[in-house]
Amino acid sequence: MFVPRSVPAPSRPSWRPPESQVGGLSLALLLAVFLLDALTPNRLVFGILFAAPIALSGLTGSPATTRLFILLAVAGNVLAGVVNGLEGGWSSFDLANRVLSVLSALLVGFLTVRFREASTRAALLAAEEFRAGHERALRELTQAVSGPYDQAAFLERAAAALLAYAGADSVVLGAVSKAVLRAPYSAAERDGSVPGRLARPGQRLPTPFLARPAGSGLVWAVQGGDTLLARLPRPGDDDILMLMQAPAVNVEEVEQAVSVLRPLLERTRLLEELQENQSRLERHNSVIRELVYAFSHDLRTPLMANAMSMKNAIKGAYGPLPQEYLDTLHNGLDANAALLELAEKLLLVAKYEAGEPSPDPTVIDLRELTLGTVAQMEPLARERGVTLEPQLSGSLRVLGQRGELRRAIQNVLENALKFSPPGGTVRLALAALDGTAELQVSDEGPGLSAGTERQLYQRFRGRGPVPDLAGAAPPADLHGSGPGRSGLGRSGLGGTGLGLYLTQQVMAAHGGEVRYSRTQSARTVFSLTLPLLESA
Repeated sequence: MFVPRSVPAPSRPSWRPPESQVGGLSLALLLAVFLLDALTPNRLVFGILFAAPIALSGLTGSPATTRLFILLAVAGNVLAGVVNGLEGGWSSFDLANRVLSVLSALLVGFLTVRFREASTRAALLAAEEFRAGHERALRELTQAVSGPYDQAAFLERAAAALLAYAGADSVVLGAVSKAVLRAPYSAAERDGSVPGRLARPGQRLPTPFLARPAGSGLVWAVQGGDTLLARLPRPGDDDILMLMQAPAVNVEEVEQAVSVLRPLLERTRLLEELQENQSRLERHNSVIRELVYAFSHDLRTPLMANAMSMKNAIKGAYGPLPQEYLDTLHNGLDANAALLELAEKLLLVAKYEAGEPSPDPTVIDLRELTLGTVAQMEPLARERGVTLEPQLSGSLRVLGQRGELRRAIQNVLENALKFSPPGGTVRLALAALDGTAELQVSDEGPGLSAGTERQLYQRFRGRGPVPDLAGAAPPADLHGSGPGRSGLGRSGLGGTGLGLYLTQQVMAAHGGEVRYSRTQSARTVFSLTLPLLESA
């Protein structure tokens, strides 16, 4: 397991007297040296002592103060020499001593200022180095606990990372409920053994471990400052309590580490909830898909048996039947056909929603497939009083699933027939364009209202209103018409709201697309495009 490298605690500065005290002491020493030098003969060379208050002023940490004392020392040295000269005269030896004492004061002052500046730079570099190391340690702490972990794994990594970060003897992290430490729980100790000195799961914690003192920050100390504690809140759940024994870093640094961990723990909790919700949703979707599969498969067998019985009755297998009864049987066949088609659509929807892979594609002649679909739709077009005009070019070959592509073409044709007015024309045009095969189906029906195009390919949406499946009239059959027939056709023009949705899914699965447009001549156009296997 990766854990961040620990960062040593910053060295605390040694005690230093206040600048005002150092300045006062330096000034007093300067006056004492001046009096001593002024009251003694030049030959005693007490002026050399003016360097002492200059050096002492360097403890103030202010170069300006040291420069001021240099000026005062030089002035006091010269003034003391003048006083001594007025009383005892001047000799060349005395003048030389006075010059040396002044030079010594200047030299000490220069060295003191340079030393102070060097010390300041060194302190700034040390502080910057510590700050960079601390920031690096915080980044490593973040990296150690970042990831798609559950809370137990998060606490395990956090305990080890905090141990290394703080240089502590031991770190314990655990949920606290009613003063008792509970799971999730993790602990780490410097020697790698299982810690038990602070707290274990199921252990009741003392009151000082639970109540944060008023005025304290994120972290507070107990047991004489040897143990640090902090709470990491978990929305909607028990807080996580951190117990850290004998850390090598100060409280402020531990607070920064806790500030880093708190949002990461909250994110971990949110990830767990998201995963739980996703698992629950997947279970629900799985149940729904299984229900759809079962419904569709179980529906097909009785419907097909029922259709066979009605066809046999129509053919006279049970003797002659009145015309009214024959019409009823025809309408029953129409209803059976519509339900079988709905079962096929539901199976296809379930397949695409579940992301199930399709069988290996085959080479399909798109012109032949379109003409076959048009032939199946001709009886319905005649019932609607609509003319189908296919304008298809030569053979265009694509790769795909024949049944699914037939369904997509049929859905677009059904949509055009549904909205075409009686006496209208539905035109089909197929041509190759830039490496794709494009099939256009246009009709004279009304276009979409503004703002509804984005809902065109949604489930149970489409070109018309959301259908009322419970109250939809049973569509008619393609095999012919007779008195009393519903006239809606087997295609289900009453609508299920799945046609254009399935068309989009089929085209996307084949690397193509479906587009809606409106021409200047007030025709609605749906274009199906597919990658060409080869142009013919």
